[in-house]
Amino acid sequence: EESREANQRLFRTANDRLEERGEEYGISGSIPFLCECAEVECLGQIDLSLVEYERVRAKPNRFVILPGHSKIEGERVIEDKGRFHMVEKGA
Repeated sequence: EESREANQRLFRTANDRLEERGEEYGISGSIPFLCECAEVECLGQIDLSLVEYERVRAKPNRFVILPGHSKIEGERVIEDKGRFHMVEKGA
C-alpha cells in the first residue's frame, strides 16, 4: 500500500508541473495529464482542461483516475465524468 501511495504522489507532482506549464504557456485546450491511480505500472493519460484539473485539485485529497483503475483503500469515486473519475480519500 505504501508504494502505491508513493506512486500516486509521484504522478500528482508530475501533473502539477503539467498544470504550471499549461498556465505559463496559456494553453486553452486539453492537456494529457497522467492517471493518478494506485497501479504502479499505469501510464494512462487523461485529457483535461486546466479548469477540470484545478477542480480536482481544489482539495488535496482528490485525485483523477481512468475509469476501472484501482483505488487505494479509503478512496471513493465522487464524480464520474465518463472519461475520468474524480476520487477522494477519506479523512
